[in-house]
Amino acid sequence: MADYADWTLQRGDLNISRARAALDLLASEQRQTCSPDDIARLQELTTDALSVEEIAITSSGRVICNTWGLVRNEMRLTEKSIPLSDGYSLRLNGGGISTPSNGMVVVSHGDYHALLKRARLVDVLHDTPMLLGIASLDGQPIALSGDADPELVSRLVKEETSGFNESEVFASRRGKDFAAFAISNRSVADWRTDSELWKMVPIGVGISLALIALIVWVSRQRLSLAGELATGLHKKELLAHYQPIIELSSGRCIGAEALVRWQKPDGTWVRPDLFVPFAEQNGMIGQVTAIMIQNVILNMKTALAEHRDMHIAINISPQDLESGQFLTLITDEIHAADVQASQVWLEVTERGFIHADIARTTLAKARDAGHVIAIDDFGTGYSSLSLLESLPITVLKIDKSFVDAIGRNAATSLVTPHIIEMAHSLKLKMVAEGIETAEQETILRQSGVQFGQGWLYSKALPFEEFITFYEKRNAGQKTVRR
Repeated sequence: MADYADWTLQRGDLNISRARAALDLLASEQRQTCSPDDIARLQELTTDALSVEEIAITSSGRVICNTWGLVRNEMRLTEKSIPLSDGYSLRLNGGGISTPSNGMVVVSHGDYHALLKRARLVDVLHDTPMLLGIASLDGQPIALSGDADPELVSRLVKEETSGFNESEVFASRRGKDFAAFAISNRSVADWRTDSELWKMVPIGVGISLALIALIVWVSRQRLSLAGELATGLHKKELLAHYQPIIELSSGRCIGAEALVRWQKPDGTWVRPDLFVPFAEQNGMIGQVTAIMIQNVILNMKTALAEHRDMHIAINISPQDLESGQFLTLITDEIHAADVQASQVWLEVTERGFIHADIARTTLAKARDAGHVIAIDDFGTGYSSLSLLESLPITVLKIDKSFVDAIGRNAATSLVTPHIIEMAHSLKLKMVAEGIETAEQETILRQSGVQFGQGWLYSKALPFEEFITFYEKRNAGQKTVRR
């Protein structure tokens, strides 16, 4: 219990320190006017700070802007603050700038405020049922993972202690700003005093040794994810699968989005939503992009040369946009393969526009080279109309979450027509993602959306299967040949 209390204290301190770091940066930059640049900076810091959900700026206690933009309504700081070290303070129950039901705490420093989910402060993994909690040094509970006896909590936060009563085992630890505690039902631990335990020791030792041997063997057989991914990149284990893109007006397949897949030598597949974020966080995403570019051009060069109206879209990460190194590789690869730059679309997500000036420069070079630029997952991030107007974008991809809402009584169903209307006003072509029903296809086509992809047509396919799909889908229809 003492160890778990200590880990909870560390977890709480870590999350609060991340919020402090973000607020320190804002204070050093003196971001107080809530200009578009200031709001973009709030969005950037919110994205970068792992535990922060939102950042707000106040003036005389009134919120004037936050991560989502200018605040027009009368939103003011409330709740008595809990003092922390170094001039910081903490407010519970949303602090007046978030509804209490959202479960937020607010870390404040002057006019800058970071919102964190209360549950993050106590999200420590544990292998037995227990309650974890964190409180102020004066005894005010801040976050609990369950229900606890208030009298016991009060006792635990007053001083570092450990012990047990008739029903529970507990311990607490105190730090610079917080006290943390762990409480477990005593029945979970009662086996330790069972007289039968001593009869089981030889068996227990044998089982333990067997488990240790198994763990050592497995560890030697398989590396950590970092080591596995590094090995996979070195051995070029990553593959490209292709999800067909359909022209809604004719039903023709006009290309595909290349999606990264990883199959290990033993035949198992690693999910992209596991290894791609890991690659981004550990400086490996540039290698992933490079391998994908090489795979796509190697796979598709003959088909692209034969069908000049076919294109393949490749996803480009925010880190790729910052470095710009992928452009040299693409240029070299398509030149050697006699593929036209316009046949290689580059898909970038809204996260790539946090550093808008850098993104704009890289994308302008790509556009000047002849590539089509598409913004992916539009509507799920922070892109604004003014930002879209300032970037060299040709295609807007409508996120699956908005396509899913078509025909349903959902809030997002009201957003979709506005996204389409905005794309029309900017003269952007559109690709709707995640089309699964004929009804969705019909509504999108009638709304002027030009292209679509999704399981209504096909899942992502290996190269050979995609070529078969392409030829069958377009059989008898006119194509543009070399």
